[in-house]
Amino acid sequence: MADTEHQEVLDSLDKLSVCLYRLGISLFALALIGFSVVVYGVLDEYSQGYQWAISFICVSAALSAANVHIYSKQVRLVISWSSWVGLVLMASDFELSRVWLALGFIFVTFSGIALKESFCFKVPGLKLVPVLLAIATFSLWYEWAILAASSMLIAGFIMGYLSIAKWRMPLHFDIGIKENYEV
Repeated sequence: MADTEHQEVLDSLDKLSVCLYRLGISLFALALIGFSVVVYGVLDEYSQGYQWAISFICVSAALSAANVHIYSKQVRLVISWSSWVGLVLMASDFELSRVWLALGFIFVTFSGIALKESFCFKVPGLKLVPVLLAIATFSLWYEWAILAASSMLIAGFIMGYLSIAKWRMPLHFDIGIKENYEV
């Protein structure tokens, strides 16, 4: 857990990684809300809105996975590598027939981020995000559009609230104590 009283001296790479991590969370929230609109049926599956939403989810996953700050090496690997697996699955799915599977891996990353942030900063609703994203994944698999769209929309708003809260915090809150990181 982060010690908010400790203020680590951040170099330019630290600042950049925190900003990219926060940008990934912000972009994920917006993309998840947009994708929920697409899944609900407002836009066609093959429309540009669908492609943009998926693309933004993928970019947000790469930004957050590459820049997540977690002390435990094993937890950090699980959280970040699940996004990389999801991105490879997404890139190899030319017919977009297994989007639910790729998103499921990406959702593991953001579920881990939500849990991490809920332990550190007490943003309300974050502990629901993993449940909502799991519901969304299985709903996409079984093609239950309303349930998938609803759960992604709620998770998107919670992550959006997290994003606003994160941008208001000092950058050193995300880094914590550098000496505690397992390399």
